[in-house]
Amino acid sequence: MAESQTPKNVADTATIRAEIDLRRLSLLGVMGTEENPSALLRLPSGETAKVEPGTQVGRQVVAAIDERGLALADHTGRTTWIQMPETRRGS
Repeated sequence: MAESQTPKNVADTATIRAEIDLRRLSLLGVMGTEENPSALLRLPSGETAKVEPGTQVGRQVVAAIDERGLALADHTGRTTWIQMPETRRGS
């Protein structure tokens, strides 16, 4: 089978670029349903992790996930929301 390339206009439309701080935890996306949400994180180590409510992330626990972002709770109950980075389409 011949290898095909994606036309540039299609690739530009499908590509979303975002500026992220590679030293920090970043939310790459949310997925699933309201009843069963999950999220994809980029960890400061460079690894990615799929998480759901209750997942331990470092010293915090995923407290909630919705279409706006992900909430992490620390051992004191303090919650921090992480949202998707600012994005721009194309190259």
